[in-house]
Amino acid sequence: MRKSLGWAELGLALLAVIGAVACWNAGVRTTEFPAVADVSPAYSGTFYSGSWIALAALVVTAAALLMVDGVRRVLSGRAPHTG
Repeated sequence: MRKSLGWAELGLALLAVIGAVACWNAGVRTTEFPAVADVSPAYSGTFYSGSWIALAALVVTAAALLMVDGVRRVLSGRAPHTG
């Protein structure tokens, strides 16, 4: 039971990392601006959405916690000692 729960947590951690990458990609937008004659050269601007980037950081933190606990559950063969 403990090992199966550990494997489930590792699977959830993998899904959380994929979700974090999706959140990060949603939070970064690059726009290309063409050159304007005699005024400015062509350039690109990048917009970072703080809420998407913060959500990605939160999801990565949750994935790390799930991974640590999942590895602990998979590697420990017996029930924990409870005093």
